[in-house]
Amino acid sequence: MSIADAIAKKIAEQPIPSLMAVQLLKVIEDEDHSLKEVVRLVETDASLTTEVLKVANSAAYYRGQPVTTISRAVLLLGEMMVVGVAICASSSIVFHAPLDGYNSQKGEMWEHSLRTAIAARELARYARKSISPGLAFTAGLLHDIGKSVISGFIAGSTEEMAQSCQNGGVTDFIEAERKLLGTDHAEVGYALAQRWGLPELLCAAIRDHHQPAQSDEKYKGLVYTVHLADLISMIGGCGTGSDSLAYRLDNNYVEYIRFEKEELELLLLKIQGDFVSLKTAILAD
Repeated sequence: MSIADAIAKKIAEQPIPSLMAVQLLKVIEDEDHSLKEVVRLVETDASLTTEVLKVANSAAYYRGQPVTTISRAVLLLGEMMVVGVAICASSSIVFHAPLDGYNSQKGEMWEHSLRTAIAARELARYARKSISPGLAFTAGLLHDIGKSVISGFIAGSTEEMAQSCQNGGVTDFIEAERKLLGTDHAEVGYALAQRWGLPELLCAAIRDHHQPAQSDEKYKGLVYTVHLADLISMIGGCGTGSDSLAYRLDNNYVEYIRFEKEELELLLLKIQGDFVSLKTAILAD
C-alpha cells in the first residue's frame, strides 16, 4: 500500500469528534434558523448542557450573575462558541492522544488547540471585516486535526525534519512533511474536515492556516486569524512538539487584522488567563 493510500485509509478510520457539533453546525448554516433550535438541540444532550453551562460560568465569561439556562448561555457565548464547546467535550477522541511523530506528549495537542482557539477568538475582535469570535474559536480548535492522522507516518523522521528546517533545507515543517509524505497535516486535516461534513469556511481555515495567502479571498479574514493565532499560541509556549515555531509568519495578516505588535504582551496575558479558566472548566468533573 502506498503512503497516499495508507493516509486515505487512516482518514476514513478517524471518528467524528462530536456528532452533536456537526448537527449544530448544520442548524447554524441555515440562515433561517432560530436561537430556539440551537437551544433545543443542546438541551437534548445532558452532557453538552453541563459543559455549556460550565463554560458560561467560567471566569473567562462570567458577568457577575450565574448562568442557569441554556438559552442565556447561548446568548452569552454565541452559537459557534457552543459548537466549539461540543468539540471540546469530545476532544479526547482526537486531541488527547500523544503525537509520537511530533515528539508531542499526551494532551499537548489539545492544549495547543485550545490556546490557539482562544487566541483566534481574541484576534477576531481586531479583524478589519467582521468575524464571529465563536467561529474563530472553533476554527482555531480544529486547525491541527490532520496531525492526528499523519503523526505515525513521520515517526522516526522527526529530528531530521526539524534539523532540515533549521539549516534551510526546507522553508518550514509543512514543506518537510510534504517532502517526506507528498502531503502535509493541513491538507490531511482539510480532507478529514470534509469527511466530517464541516462547512467549507472551516475546512479552508484548516487547509490554509500555514499558507493563508493561497486561500480564497472570501476566507482570508478567518484564515489569517487562525494563522496568527497558531503562531501566538506557540510563542506563548504551547506547541505540539518538534514542529513548534518551525513555521513562517505571513506578514500580510495586517491587511486583515488591525493588530499591533506592541499589543502582543497584553494579548498573551489575556489568552493565558482564559486558557487556564476554560481548561479548568472543561476538565472539571
